[in-house]
Amino acid sequence: MGHRIKKYFILIINCLVLSLSGNFAYSQSLVSGTVSDTLQKPIPYVNVFLKAQNEDGIIAFTTTQENGSYELITDKVGNFELTFSSISFQKKTEVLSLEKGKNYNLNVVLKEETFSLDEVIINSEKAITIKKDTIIFKADAFKKGNEETVEDLLKNIPGINVDGDGKIKIGGKEVEKVMIEGDDLFEKGYKLLTKNLDATVINKVEVYEKYSNNRLLKGIEDSDRVALNLTLKNNVKNKLFGSLKPGYGLASENRYDASANIISFRKKDKFYGFTNFNNVGLETTAALSEMMDSGEGNELGSTAKTQTAASFINLINHKPDVGEERTNFNNAEMASLSDIYTISPKLKLKTIGFLNWDENDFFRKSTDTYFLPTGDFTTTEDYRLYGKTFSGFANTQLTYDKSKTEIIEYSGKYSGNRTRTNTSLQFNSDLSNENLNEDPFTIDQRFKYINKLKANQALLINGYYVHSDNPQNYGNNRFLFEDLFQNDNQIIGVFQESRQALNTAGFDAGLFTRRTNNDLWEAKVGLDYTYNDYNSVFKLDGIDKKPEEFQNNSKYKEFNIFFEPSYRLKLGSVALTGNVHFAKHFNHLEAEDQNLDSSPFFINPKITVDWELNKTNRILSFFKYESKNPSLRSVQNGYVLIQYNRFSKGLENIEPLRSSTFYLNYTLGTILSVFYANTSFIYVKNYDYLGSKSVITPDYTLNELIRLKDKDFISFQTDSNIYLQWLASNIKLKLGYNKQNFQNSVNGNLRKVSSSTFNYGGELRSAFIGPLNFHIGTEWFNSEYKTTIKQKNITNRTFLDIVYQPLEKLNLSLNSSRNYFSNLDKDNNTYYFMDFEGKYQIIKNRLSLSLVGKNLLNTKTFRNINIDDTGIFKSEYQLLPRFLLLKANIRL
Repeated sequence: MGHRIKKYFILIINCLVLSLSGNFAYSQSLVSGTVSDTLQKPIPYVNVFLKAQNEDGIIAFTTTQENGSYELITDKVGNFELTFSSISFQKKTEVLSLEKGKNYNLNVVLKEETFSLDEVIINSEKAITIKKDTIIFKADAFKKGNEETVEDLLKNIPGINVDGDGKIKIGGKEVEKVMIEGDDLFEKGYKLLTKNLDATVINKVEVYEKYSNNRLLKGIEDSDRVALNLTLKNNVKNKLFGSLKPGYGLASENRYDASANIISFRKKDKFYGFTNFNNVGLETTAALSEMMDSGEGNELGSTAKTQTAASFINLINHKPDVGEERTNFNNAEMASLSDIYTISPKLKLKTIGFLNWDENDFFRKSTDTYFLPTGDFTTTEDYRLYGKTFSGFANTQLTYDKSKTEIIEYSGKYSGNRTRTNTSLQFNSDLSNENLNEDPFTIDQRFKYINKLKANQALLINGYYVHSDNPQNYGNNRFLFEDLFQNDNQIIGVFQESRQALNTAGFDAGLFTRRTNNDLWEAKVGLDYTYNDYNSVFKLDGIDKKPEEFQNNSKYKEFNIFFEPSYRLKLGSVALTGNVHFAKHFNHLEAEDQNLDSSPFFINPKITVDWELNKTNRILSFFKYESKNPSLRSVQNGYVLIQYNRFSKGLENIEPLRSSTFYLNYTLGTILSVFYANTSFIYVKNYDYLGSKSVITPDYTLNELIRLKDKDFISFQTDSNIYLQWLASNIKLKLGYNKQNFQNSVNGNLRKVSSSTFNYGGELRSAFIGPLNFHIGTEWFNSEYKTTIKQKNITNRTFLDIVYQPLEKLNLSLNSSRNYFSNLDKDNNTYYFMDFEGKYQIIKNRLSLSLVGKNLLNTKTFRNINIDDTGIFKSEYQLLPRFLLLKANIRL
């Protein structure tokens, strides 16, 4: 009965949205026409915007299509100005008097300019300005009144997409960084800023295309990166400001979510402080790993390696794709402070500090059914986890502008945490308790020197040193391996102590020259050294003897000298790049029973073709052949426990692995285009690869790597974004397919495996000017594995989000979703979720109150299913129960 009520509730909401949106569309006016030049030729990509007479800000905006046509929709009435603007043409403005529900046709002719412009101003108030590789959006022109944070504002700006996890993408590319007044406070951890900084303080949003991380490389490197810069309003510059957002549960069990930030952007010192306390499932450590990522891997001349010591044993191996906050029973406290201090006109110091304390509970039940050559069986698991984590991160960066042509940079990053985890585990009716203590620590030191020798030539020198250490101590008070080890009823549990220590250092120098014909010549030379020390001791509690083949003591040393020339040839609209990586390696693996040495010489070529057919059409393709050394985890000499009943072993072989890759990408459109599409194809051929040799039993699994040949992977992905002018909405379409063929060995049988995934879906997001907007979408995934048998699985997620603003000060939003799994029991294969938020502004831009409701349908458990070449795995997760929060937003 309850299941039917949920279905009917979702259906009613859908009908309500379609009905309201239909009534709203009926009251709108349509303005359409064509734009041509004095020779009656259509002009594509003309910027068209509508504004009320004698008022600031645009009401509607679009661009003309290839045939010069345009359409604008509005529900406004009165006198308006319609302006047409394009590069090399004189701007033209027409006056319109609009009535509700009527259609208007207006064709215009633009005259050519007799001179070129350095910038294009799309309206008189500079709502959108295009200047070379920069697009500038005036923030107030894109505010609807219900924005709280920068992230809310960015969602309103055309061409900027914000994913559910807060990642910002422009044209399919994630932005490199989000700066404030030209300074980068967070690097890859920009979500701390965009999810918490008030939108009201933003003056302009600047999009930098072809962005260079270093000013001395501008005009030399061929950058494909994108970055954002936020400028502030004058009334908050040189002042201390911020906000306080307390929230506490109403008729809910001790639920709270409170945060605060304090900000100051003075000319000499800029800082941003943020703190959060919550037990409503919000993840507070996501920015930690992102801040550790330097983001320099794609930078010109960079060979930087971001490496950390591995965790060999994990107590949680996967979580459901239903939203982190729904399964995260937490109690989190975090604080961060980012500061940029100008010591002198030439010397700048940046510091970032981050501290987090969290308690986590996690609940999962699972039923795993295996279909194996030696027979079928099923295992069950009831898993309850409790953990405490204290983590910290610090970054110090010193930048010295020695002169107009020289820059010296130093950065030092430090991260570490202390985790204590305990579980209650019932596996195949055997009850046990686990505990895991982890204390990972990483130091990352980097040095950089840039010298712009000439206007077209630069010298880069990089140096780095990374130390990472990860000790783990694991214990289980029950013995689960009677068939694997001889047991005379003396063994009462197992222990494992493991530790990986990583030290790596490198140095490289690169000379980069932009030739007079715009060709780019690069030459890099360098060396690096990596020393991995790994040991693990597996013990059986109750006897002194340690099991053979279950101990590890490996030392893996890699020394590399390389030379990498590259040349980019520009032939009109086509750029052809040839790159060859020459490397001499000296590798040494030292284990208890043997020593291995190898000294391969790698020649890894890469050819890239970049063809810009015009401003809106681009084809990018490359082919590369690569030889690489296996990782430490691939060459460990003994079994190591990676989960309570799973052991993994490497292959004592350090011979290189060879592969080739072909990549093809086509993009149509730009950030301001009415239509944008991105399509990619990739094919990877592994001539040598490390496959698995598994022994799977009802009580335990042994997995050993083996060297195999000929693995294929193929992937096709396409997505498009279309602005439907007649509906005043954006539509997104997704289509993807990937397939791989490989081999593995299971219980002594070497098998051919074929796996494939086909996904498709779409989204529709309305852009009505009126009080009601919605976002609806669906995506399907069809997975298939073929061995001696065939297994299929179909999953679907459909969502509907509604935003309704009946009053200027009142904003209501409702988010609902449906998850479907084909292979689950009919009564338990569909799950519904619904969240609500109502916000009322008491004092505009100063004080607002919100009522937030999560999991309104009170879905208590969530089941999902996964398949692979060995079986079907069903899991059930406990979810946070329904709760309501009363929140305030107080701007200081």
